[in-house]
Amino acid sequence: MGAKQAKEHHLVPKFWLRAFAEDGHLRQRLRDGREYCTPVKSAAKSPNFNTDPLARGEPRVALETYLADRVDDQAARAMRLIRRGVWPLSADDHDHLVRALGWQLVRTSMFRSWNAQVGARLTPVVYGHQMVVAIQERLGRHLTEDEGVALFWEAYRRAPEPKVFSDPQQHLRAPLQGLAYALDYLTSSGRQLVLLEAARPTLVLGDTGVIIRRTSGTYSIRPPLLPAASEMFAPISPTHLLISTRTPQRYQDGVLTSALAQQANKGAASWCQAAVYRLPSMRWPRYLRLDPQPRRIPAPRIAPARPSTGQDEGPAYRPVLTDPALLRLWQQFGGTPISND
Repeated sequence: MGAKQAKEHHLVPKFWLRAFAEDGHLRQRLRDGREYCTPVKSAAKSPNFNTDPLARGEPRVALETYLADRVDDQAARAMRLIRRGVWPLSADDHDHLVRALGWQLVRTSMFRSWNAQVGARLTPVVYGHQMVVAIQERLGRHLTEDEGVALFWEAYRRAPEPKVFSDPQQHLRAPLQGLAYALDYLTSSGRQLVLLEAARPTLVLGDTGVIIRRTSGTYSIRPPLLPAASEMFAPISPTHLLISTRTPQRYQDGVLTSALAQQANKGAASWCQAAVYRLPSMRWPRYLRLDPQPRRIPAPRIAPARPSTGQDEGPAYRPVLTDPALLRLWQQFGGTPISND
């Protein structure tokens, strides 16, 4: 795949979108209420989404090339087998499928929007903390609690806009960090993939591909924060739903009921950034509504607290990327190797 071929980057792979298409077209409904048929090649894509702005030549599209060659090609085979009635998959095909599902949590506009919102929320917090540290170093003493709190809030209110600290490659490093957590979530002990099938088309596909559903029945909009008891829903065709779960016995009959399809479809509508897709011949579910705007992450509650002493606290756990190709991408994007050290 050359640089000229990789300007239009699909956020949901084309092989996945084709399963929801007829005669090469999907029925698309946008958040603004418009609805029309669109070709697969024009659906769920963004120009230069994975392009490295600091690279030249082939390295500019290194991430997109990796996704095409090392993720999508293998996952396409696995999903074709499922749609032909092959289940369970071989160990290799299963691993390729799980890897693709992990990537689908971090390769979308929703993940990028989430990451940008977190950055905007955290910038004044980090700035306030750094100002407290800097003043203490300048004075050569620790501030009192009252002094520290007053200085923090003053710095918090005067913090520069996040764009002042912008990093042109951060949006490319973030998916690699998120992928490590996504794969750790999907491969954790006791978690299994189950396949449910319906007799007729009943599922829609959001422009995120997958959905995280909490045990409360709500849909998390924080992709990197993956509660162990939550489930991933992945509609891979209008009649096939994959669920990553720690309670596979709930789905042992393999039947995609109308109630489960409704849950998956509501999740797709909740998670989508811009559009939801369906077969042109399939009716739009009457219960399904798209809000005019994607959900936003609520502002955090910030309150002063005494710093932790660190006693009885083990080191924070961070899953590790081990794929040499991904580690090379990480370094190209200005990162240092991720480890638990």
